[in-house]
Order: sequence, then C-alpha cells, then structure tokens
Amino acid sequence: MRCLSLARALADDGANVFFLLRSHAAGLTRLIEGEGHSVRLLPDPDRLPDALAADGTAHVHWLPTTWQKDAEQTLEAIDRIGPVDWLIVDHYALDARWERMQRKRAPCILAIDDLADRNHDCDILLDQNLVLEMERRYRGLLPKTCKLLLGPRYALLRPEFAEQRKSLGGRSGKVSRIFVCYGGSDPSNETAKALAAIKRLSGNPLPVDVVVGLSNPHGSSVATMCEELPGAVLHRGADNIADLMGRADLAIGAGGVMCWERCCLGLPTLAVDIAPNQLDVLTALAAAGALVYLGSAASVTEDQMARSLEALLRDPARIRALGKGALALVDGEGLRRVCAELEAFRPRSAQF
Repeated sequence: MRCLSLARALADDGANVFFLLRSHAAGLTRLIEGEGHSVRLLPDPDRLPDALAADGTAHVHWLPTTWQKDAEQTLEAIDRIGPVDWLIVDHYALDARWERMQRKRAPCILAIDDLADRNHDCDILLDQNLVLEMERRYRGLLPKTCKLLLGPRYALLRPEFAEQRKSLGGRSGKVSRIFVCYGGSDPSNETAKALAAIKRLSGNPLPVDVVVGLSNPHGSSVATMCEELPGAVLHRGADNIADLMGRADLAIGAGGVMCWERCCLGLPTLAVDIAPNQLDVLTALAAAGALVYLGSAASVTEDQMARSLEALLRDPARIRALGKGALALVDGEGLRRVCAELEAFRPRSAQF
C-alpha cells in the first residue's frame, strides 16, 4: 500500500509506473490497475527450493523462490517493459545481492525498509518510521553514497490526509467519537477486544466507527458485536479513512502505516503492537507523547484496555497533549518530499 501511494504521486508527476508482483499476490492486480498502473506477475514455482533454508536472510520464506531466481525474473520483466529510470524495491527477503544484479537494468534504486536487518545496494533508502537512535540503524548496511530518507517526515500517506489536516479544528480533549481499526486482516481479532472494552464504559454509549479489511477473517463476528453496541458503525474495506479519523476524537489500534495517518490528523491513540516490528515504533511514539502504548496485543487483556480507556476519557488534558504530540510528527507532505528526492537524483535520461 505504501508503494501504491508513492506510485500515485509519481504518476501525477508524469511517470509511467509498473508493479512487479509474484503470482501469489495476484489478488492485488485489480486494485493496482484500477489506479492506472501496469502489473507484471512473476511466476511462483511449484515447490519451494531446498536452497531457501540455507539462504541466511531473516525473512527468506516470504519469497517463494530463491533471491537469485527472483532477480533473474525481475531482469527479464524489465527487459520486456523497456528502459526504466528507477527501480523501487519493498520486500524484506531481498537485499544487496538482489539489488546488485538489478544494476544491469536499473540506473537508480530506491529501497524501502524499516527493519535495518540486512545490507542494501541502493541510491536512496527510505524508512518512514520513528525509532529511537534512527540515524544509527543503517550504519554499515549501505553504500557510503546512499542518501537516507528517515522518519515520518517522509511518511507515504495518501493526499487526502494532508487535505483533511487542513480542516481540523482544535481538539478540546473531550471524546465524542471513537475510531477502531487494526489494519486489513487483524488475525487475532483485536477489534473484538477493543469493542468489548468500549462496551464496558460507564455512562452513555459513545459513537464508534469500526473499520475492518475485506480480508478480515472475523468480519461476521465483529459485525454482530457492532449490532449489539449502541452507536457502533461497521465499515468494511473503507476508502474514506481520512474522513473517519477526522471525525473521531480518539483511536484504538496498532502500529503500521496507520500510525502516521493518525499522527497527521492529531488523533490521540491507545495502541498495541500486533507484530514484533511494531514494538520499537510504538515505543518511540509513546516517548514522543503521540500515543499511549499498552504493550503487545497478545498480553493486553480486555480488562486492561477497558481500564486504560476509562482513565484516558477522564483526562482531557492528556488527550489534548497526545493530539499535539502526534500533529508535530507528521504533516502529510512525505510523498511530495520523496518525489522531489527522486526527481533531484534522476539521471539525465530520466523522463519524470
């Protein structure tokens, strides 16, 4: 999704964008082509190669073939597309070895990463996350000439968040509406835990916007909970997230790109991590006064969430402070900044 946001912005600047996906991700083709971009599918093998186990890359099994085979197929796909100005890679199982092979066809490479756990051979590295000691994470992992774009200043948010930010009023600290979203799939059904905590609140029921992805395996049970919770509205596969966040006074959710969407709109948040790579980001956001981090979703109970939510609702001053802390981190102009960096770095033959 962050690549799709970047593709939209580049296309607006006149670029022709091609997505290279493996065939197991073919379900995204309609979404990407609906945005006006082209898709090339790289075929998956019938069986996983035995060489994967000895590869050494932390997320090697996220790629259904060897990095060498993937690199060869990528080169073949680029040959069919024709000359390219930039190759943008966003995959945790690909590293400097793969990128060096792509130098045969790609004059410039942008790597998107947020793990800092492997070497890269790229011209620009983008990590839009906020992590303590951010500047040190990639030491020894990049070429000396690589330009670093680090932090939420470069968050790849859709333009509607910057637009929604312009119409924000000042937050009083009073909560009249809650926004609940844990991303597209939410396999452990943290949405249900949040709804159960809201149901336990004393006083009159608060309106709640509940967002779940179309791939959420718990959609039916969440729908039932929303029907039983006065004021709750379920949104499946919503495409108006910025509007829903703009209406809310408090959010309950997890890490990921939605952190930067909430920050852009100054939305105070109660957060849990639903994956190990969210822990450092949420810890840093809590330290910056941008959210309340409760801990890992696996260990945070419904009772703990209910008590934390009740305490926060009784503290308007803290809610106001969280909103201000969030607003200070993200201004919604990250896409513009990244596109400007690509434009400035382009070789003379670049067409955008």
